[in-house]
Amino acid sequence: MEINEVFTPRSAQPNLRIYFPRLNIEEALYRCIRGSMHGLLFGESGNGKSWLYKKVLQEKGIQYRVANCANAARERSLTSEISHALLSPGAAQKKATVESKDATVKAVIADGKLGMATTYDLKAEEPLLRAFREFRNTIKNDDFGVLVIDNLEMIFENPELMNELANIVLLLDDDRYAVFKIKLLIVGVPNGVLEYFERIQNASSVANRLEELPKVLSLTGLGVKSIVEKGFNELLGFRLTPDDTKLCSNHVHEVTMGVAQRVHEYCEKLAYKIESTRRATLVRPPITEHIKQADLDWLRVGLRQAYTVVEAHLNNRRTTIARRNQVIYCLAKVKTHQFDAKKMEELVRAEFPVSASLNMGISGILGDLSSGSNPMLKKTLNTADYRVADPRYIMCIRTVLTKDELTGSVSKKSFLI
Repeated sequence: MEINEVFTPRSAQPNLRIYFPRLNIEEALYRCIRGSMHGLLFGESGNGKSWLYKKVLQEKGIQYRVANCANAARERSLTSEISHALLSPGAAQKKATVESKDATVKAVIADGKLGMATTYDLKAEEPLLRAFREFRNTIKNDDFGVLVIDNLEMIFENPELMNELANIVLLLDDDRYAVFKIKLLIVGVPNGVLEYFERIQNASSVANRLEELPKVLSLTGLGVKSIVEKGFNELLGFRLTPDDTKLCSNHVHEVTMGVAQRVHEYCEKLAYKIESTRRATLVRPPITEHIKQADLDWLRVGLRQAYTVVEAHLNNRRTTIARRNQVIYCLAKVKTHQFDAKKMEELVRAEFPVSASLNMGISGILGDLSSGSNPMLKKTLNTADYRVADPRYIMCIRTVLTKDELTGSVSKKSFLI
């Protein structure tokens, strides 16, 4: 197979050749759709939420449509985006009965034209109801249809659109809408949606209609190993040795933090490096050389933006102790997906024992790194935990920052991109 058929980081459709199943979430999603509640599916960007729900719905033969909250934010209307998603292109305008205000004259309006010069009250079908009706007509059996509300993070900070979403959730229990048997699947990055709806005035019952599914986490080391083995050895036929396969898997998992999209991006770069050297020479370089070159290629994909963000957060003052720089350096040493100020302080003390002091102000530094227009960190809602906003920041830190073992200072390398 071609490399771009095996590793597909930007594919809108799930790549089932190399898809790593999350059986517990897939099962929970299907049971939710078959049950009485609507679903909430969350996880960090790039972790494979879209592939997961599309794989389950397609595998089970369930009809679905996707409404994108990015469009809803642009149009300032979730109802409008849902209608566009559910209505087929070129759907004919249905006729609607109109009545005059004195109820003595009736007429028919079609395609927006009315043939009588008088004042009328339009009795047209509500747009959302019409969209649901048409979607129902595309479903051949008596099964549920699914309306996916994707990219919730685009409207999560917009009270008006979130209230509109709450009203739509409540509306689906209305007999006029319930008859269409359409379930909602809300997909996005933010946690705490149930708590959000519970705080909305007069809409606390919305949370009782939603089921929060298990969070879509980054791939484990086992998941990355499965993708590496299947992609490189089975589908591309590279036949890496067990030791080289293990080395690749561990490295890919470390630099991508298991984020599914990043795993595909990195493996694509590594595959091209392996392929090009095998075509050029019979002598195969060690896998470590391929990895070194893939690191550079993968960095160039997003290094300019990542480097700009890292550089903007560095303390440029030449002081003996630049604590902010030490914290940034230690971000690349974190082994867990999330961490708090206590964990970061332990890392700083371990990496820079000479300059460690009683009060190092780690909490304030982490707060600064998670603020601004281009934050390096993101704070987890309702907790004291942080996570790195993009794993490429970690790769950039490992590439451009160096530590002076004697003074404990952190300096930045100069290089061309």
